[in-house]
Amino acid sequence: MIREIRITIAGITLLLVACRPDSSPELQVVGSSDFTVLTLNLHTYQEIRSESVAESQLSDRLARERIVAYGPLFDRIAKGINELDPDIVCFQEVGEWSGGNTQNPDAVVFGASDSNMVHQILRRLDEHYFYTMDWSHYGFDVWLEGSAILSKHAFVDTDSRFISNPSNGRYHFWKSRNVPMARIDIPGTGGVNVFSVHTGWWDDEEEPFQEQYRKLLDWAGEVLAPHGTTVLCGDFNVPAGSKMQEFMTSGTGYSDQYALANPDGSLDITIGGAIDGWENSDSGQRVDYILMNDNSPLRVEEARIVFTKEAYGNVSDHAGIYARFSQSIEQSSR
Repeated sequence: MIREIRITIAGITLLLVACRPDSSPELQVVGSSDFTVLTLNLHTYQEIRSESVAESQLSDRLARERIVAYGPLFDRIAKGINELDPDIVCFQEVGEWSGGNTQNPDAVVFGASDSNMVHQILRRLDEHYFYTMDWSHYGFDVWLEGSAILSKHAFVDTDSRFISNPSNGRYHFWKSRNVPMARIDIPGTGGVNVFSVHTGWWDDEEEPFQEQYRKLLDWAGEVLAPHGTTVLCGDFNVPAGSKMQEFMTSGTGYSDQYALANPDGSLDITIGGAIDGWENSDSGQRVDYILMNDNSPLRVEEARIVFTKEAYGNVSDHAGIYARFSQSIEQSSR
């Protein structure tokens, strides 16, 4: 008689197989270990505006009032993270109040202020997250604006690089793009390189998307370990289903994980029409992605759009993407 007993522990299914009453059970691991990712563009405190005041003229008092007023949005984001419980969170357009000090950007320590949106979110989370972040430029002339990576697992290594052209300027040039990277060893998954990405636009004359993306891929290739995983998360300003998206994935070794998980929903939207940067658009589209190298041992199991009216509520002009991956574990027996 063959008896099977299945026990699930922390997402891993153990199968005990006994062929005879006097035989020792054979242990086979037939399940998988989960790895989860969330990416969201936070929109640099722009979901609430100060009436009759140009953003570039924002005073310290008005900025502080804005940060307090953002509390309910931070609560929604934290609720989503607490419930989805992602291993990794990537944020773009992380705003931080500059305090009006824009004369010496090289002396700025991004994240030193409690006004930083990551700090506002972290204080609302149930679990501890490690974080790394860096900034790209002054947003709307008065905010520090950058990207961040949060992780439930300690960082093995971190870095950041500008993928925009330094000759065009950096902090004072609003199209500059600085990408943080982190390497994380995740139990049951192994080494993962994560990049929180915010690129420019395809046809931009000063900062074309193609050049930024090539620099990103070159960097990712430098640090990718054999049989490792690289995840490129964020706002790529590239509409799903376009020739631009084909440029991102065709022959590059990276695939759009949302489209793989939702073959009939690849054109689902993460931004509405006519938002910042897409003022001439009259329809919604998906410009937010989770890309993963094709030779990764991980495979996407599900991906969905969150921070919508239906899921946690709107928190930005972008919706976020959450994805769950699994890694097949080789069978073992004794």
